[in-house]
Amino acid sequence: MRIKIKETAITDFAHNFEQLSHVQNRFCNLLDLDFNITSQLEKQAKLRPSIKKPGIRVNVKFSDIIPDLSLEYYQQIIIEYIQGIGWDDLQYIGFIQKSDVEVEIDIIFNRIISPDKTISLRCLGANWQQYQIIRDSYINILQSLSPNSLCLMNAL
Repeated sequence: MRIKIKETAITDFAHNFEQLSHVQNRFCNLLDLDFNITSQLEKQAKLRPSIKKPGIRVNVKFSDIIPDLSLEYYQQIIIEYIQGIGWDDLQYIGFIQKSDVEVEIDIIFNRIISPDKTISLRCLGANWQQYQIIRDSYINILQSLSPNSLCLMNAL
């Protein structure tokens, strides 16, 4: 399995949400999917109106996946990733897209936590620990699915 993580600061929640609005497989934290997501994110961002880039978009791509997993397992991997990097207390919405050759997950985070606390943009750029969190989660899922998956894990 190959993994690619790309993190970028964003200025506009509406534009990024619009780009992904066609994706049906969604998950979120501290947001209500039954109401306007953009307005919920913007309301939180207004706690720090001087910040020009209130959001962070994380794109995670999985390719060369053997065996392929269900969408629920990919969501589990990403939730463990978010917990592992310590962003599980942020507002976010995630989108999972699956094709024949790859799985792509986009997450839009609101980096404004409170009027006096934000996630620094200096932390952007995936490091080896972030990749390791995803690999470990994937391996744990494989182990839970089948004892024969040990052969597959050696290929990772």
